Amino acid sequence: MKEVSLSSTWGSVAMLLICLVVVNLMAFFLPLRFDLTEERLYTISTGSRNIIAGLQDPVRINFYYSRNNSELPPNFKTYAQRVQELLEEYQTLSNGKLILEISDPKPDTEEEEWAQKYGIKQIRLPSGNTVYFGAIVSMLDQEMTLPYFDQRREKFLEYDISQAIQKVSSTSTSKIGLLSVLNLQGGRSMIPGQPPAEKWVFLSELEKSVAVENLALTTEEIPDDISLLLVLHPRGFSPRLQYAIDQYVLRGGRLVVLLDPNARIDMTSPENQFGQQPQLSSDLPELLKQWGVDYDVSKVVGDQLNATQVNTGQGVMSFPMWMTFRSDSLDQEHPITAQLENLLFVEAGALKKADESQTEFTPLLSLSAQSGLIEAFKLRFSSPDQLSREMQVDADSKAVMAITSGNFSTAFPDGQPVKEQKESQSPQTAEESKEETPLKHSHLDQAVERNSILIFSDVDFISDQFSVQKMNFLGQSIIQPTNDNLNLLLNAAEHLSGNEALMSIRSRGRFSRPFTRLLALQQQAQLRHQAEEKLLLAQLEEVQQRLNSLLESAGNEGQTEVILPPEVQLEIKKFREEERQARRNLREVRKILRQDIELLGQGLLLLNMLLVPLIVGIIGVIVYRRRTRQRRKTTG
Repeated sequence: MKEVSLSSTWGSVAMLLICLVVVNLMAFFLPLRFDLTEERLYTISTGSRNIIAGLQDPVRINFYYSRNNSELPPNFKTYAQRVQELLEEYQTLSNGKLILEISDPKPDTEEEEWAQKYGIKQIRLPSGNTVYFGAIVSMLDQEMTLPYFDQRREKFLEYDISQAIQKVSSTSTSKIGLLSVLNLQGGRSMIPGQPPAEKWVFLSELEKSVAVENLALTTEEIPDDISLLLVLHPRGFSPRLQYAIDQYVLRGGRLVVLLDPNARIDMTSPENQFGQQPQLSSDLPELLKQWGVDYDVSKVVGDQLNATQVNTGQGVMSFPMWMTFRSDSLDQEHPITAQLENLLFVEAGALKKADESQTEFTPLLSLSAQSGLIEAFKLRFSSPDQLSREMQVDADSKAVMAITSGNFSTAFPDGQPVKEQKESQSPQTAEESKEETPLKHSHLDQAVERNSILIFSDVDFISDQFSVQKMNFLGQSIIQPTNDNLNLLLNAAEHLSGNEALMSIRSRGRFSRPFTRLLALQQQAQLRHQAEEKLLLAQLEEVQQRLNSLLESAGNEGQTEVILPPEVQLEIKKFREEERQARRNLREVRKILRQDIELLGQGLLLLNMLLVPLIVGIIGVIVYRRRTRQRRKTTG
């Protein structure tokens, strides 16, 4: 019996080894992968599949990778393998419409010459040798270069590849028009001593997908080839320019407007640098009235539940005028905001449906019940903690991003406004300026058909300062988004211009699971802290007034030395006791906050350390008992 048992054991071991060899061989020749992530982060998205399915002509991808360089770091090789596998998956899904060529550009070879010709970035290793790791995507006479696959942009790898394929294969002639008082293009600074302004990242990213035309602020009619008009910070737009926007919408043109009651990014403009009273707000009151939108340009909105942690120089606090929105604040049913997770809006305004409006108002980014308003001018003179205390929470529903839809009417029933005559013009020049250039389209009082307008109440959110982080790597500028602000505006532009293929790809790879319970604890403690602080300040002011009235009634005004009456001394003693009590309460709030956070951290630590081993142990005990019972039955 022992010999039979021993031979059976060795036979089992041999079969196990054979199975392992067979499984490894199958895994090598049939590289199967299973994406077990909840958001399917490592599966090619529907947007990429649609782009590939829509290819009319073959697309060629030349992938340049110095694979045989012995000095490549291990993490570099791993990421290169990931890129190659993804490109091969694209090729498999294309059914022959995508041709992949992989080249190893060794020094002094023809492959290296082609890599340099196409603009593939040379990566210099510490030894001085150079390697290549990029691609060129081409179709017919269209080309787009991906000069370097930076591992820090791994979460945007699919988006970068799909965008390049879509760019070279696109046959659409859609064009986005841009109207703004801001210097979005960059270039030489208008302020002496200031470095040259850089081109806004959102504009560079937008130009990769569609054609963009910057329209002059003297434009009197929006061209017909503009499929989407993007209006950023319309500060001081002339009536004739507003009329051009009005008629463009009535003709059926798509429109996105970014307003702002306090545009921080506008502080660097020359007129605000040298002007005594900087004009940082933007508004289109006549147009908004016809579009059925209520927007108070003089007030900034804040939200206590979505407040952002900021460093004031005296410590870190939750600042409600800088609002961080998570996915639960966004409309997850709309394609523009679906899949977005983290947005930062800075000192935005409040959007609401106007009273007696017949239009349909749809908030895409709503504020919580702990939101309120504060005068915009106070942000220039008050500290963050004071602003947080002065903001009055109201029960009104508000949004910072919304769509208004309807059959709009014109805001200019009398037609195009007359040109403004400047005081410096001579009578002859003024007569010449009155000569109107005939417009291509006749005046419309009513929209041709139902239309929709997307409105934001903040423009700072899309500036580089609040949306991206710039890094320099081997002389090349690497852009990393710090939130989904960039994705939001690009989604809006592509959706409204009819180019939606990339929207489902852009937000992939940014899936996060914030500690919502921890954030809620911090916000609750912050609110309690502010309430206690308000009470303390009110007590201080009240006691000070009582002290002043007591001093005046004592008749001690004008004296250099004052002996306080006993009742005043009693009030001071009472005040000090109240102050000590209030400070004691503040310390108690902070203590409870620390305890809650520590308990939460200990709970997470115990779950990580004990839960999984406990589950494995329970499974092991169950398996052991089952095997024991089976053995007993067999021997019995």
